[in-house]
Amino acid sequence: MSDTGKKYLYYLVGIGFLVRLLIFLGFYTHITIFPDSSGYITLAERIMDFNLSGYSGKRSPGYPLLITLGFGNLYAVVFYQFLLGILTSILWYKSLLKLKFSEKFSFGISVFMSTLLNVIFFETAILVESLVLFLISLIIYRFIKFYDKPTNYKTEMVTGFLLGLLTLVKPFYAFLPFLFYALFILRDFKIKKIINKKLILLLFPLIAYFGWSYVNKLNTGYFVSTTFLGLNMAQNCVRFAEKGPDRYNWISEPYVKYREKSKQEGKNLAMTIWYAYEDGAYDKYNLNFNDFSNELGKFAKLTIKENPKDYLYQVVFYSWLDFWKPQIYWNYHEFNFKYGNKLFLAIWYFQECLLWFFRVIFLFLIPFYSIQALQSKKITSEFVMIMVVFSASILQALVTYGTNARFSFPFEFLMIFTVLCFLKKYWLTSYKKYVIIFNRK
Repeated sequence: MSDTGKKYLYYLVGIGFLVRLLIFLGFYTHITIFPDSSGYITLAERIMDFNLSGYSGKRSPGYPLLITLGFGNLYAVVFYQFLLGILTSILWYKSLLKLKFSEKFSFGISVFMSTLLNVIFFETAILVESLVLFLISLIIYRFIKFYDKPTNYKTEMVTGFLLGLLTLVKPFYAFLPFLFYALFILRDFKIKKIINKKLILLLFPLIAYFGWSYVNKLNTGYFVSTTFLGLNMAQNCVRFAEKGPDRYNWISEPYVKYREKSKQEGKNLAMTIWYAYEDGAYDKYNLNFNDFSNELGKFAKLTIKENPKDYLYQVVFYSWLDFWKPQIYWNYHEFNFKYGNKLFLAIWYFQECLLWFFRVIFLFLIPFYSIQALQSKKITSEFVMIMVVFSASILQALVTYGTNARFSFPFEFLMIFTVLCFLKKYWLTSYKKYVIIFNRK
């Protein structure tokens, strides 16, 4: 990196700190607590007490470990997340340089992404997204850095450890090491290549996933990564719950009743089963949450099996489409000044339009790069980024329906990277006066 590049790096850190301090101290001196937050805080308290005995298994320990580093002080956690946000911007800057963008352009794009309001406001919330974004950015940076280079066992071990940590933060991401391994095999397919040092990538994620599932088995009797699993699966049945098997009428009848009630009251349809449970619709069965979620999982599997078309319609037109919607998480009425929220809402509307641009273009690039990979039989870095995001969009849609937009947030930077790589390679090179702005000399 040149001296100019290092200066840009310092500027990036300085701007990141100033913007976050300005927003947090001047406009939004508030730690955002959502319904999910309590689960992470509860587990963090148990970890600090060294007592997991009888734990409900609702959350995995990755993010609660960050809370324990702040000794339960949520302001310390937000400060840590601000630091992670700044470190993430550095990883984006270095990744763009590795993708052969100029230092000036890499700096500008990194500042843009680092100051997106959805990025900053996730950092003020007690949710996993900021930590997940940092880990995925670090993993992708390592992937880009070593893409065309031979790697040793130590390099693969470090990347595998990061993937394991990511799985411990959110078990959903256990698919990533398998995807990276499969793409590596396909990159230059040979039978003898199937057994290689990339298998190390699977080690730590498997230990994290099955290790925590075993802890849940000891505490709850269910070998699952999270006891929310059954409820999450049942959420995808919300539009055809009445078509479930007769033996689960005790689940489907209240489910349908509360679904219609949710429609009338304008509530989030995806959370219908949770509303019914919280309102006591299933109290007469004397099931604790873990047992109830397990029954929901059985109900969901059978209902989906008997109604594949309804399930596919739900997955494609609701769960999957919701993945692509930019979203911001904040308490809109908790700003320090009366019109502060309106000011930031206006900024967010502008940023949201830009994010929609990148996301829509990215969707069109999925078939483009997929066809290109099939025709050329080459696995490019752009195709890998496409497959990471596209795989995540499909898998999350198959598993749950609810806060699907949160699943796309940690992959937003990959959508932007991919679109920029496409523009640089296939469009901007036609305009030579712009090449110097985008490309490294």
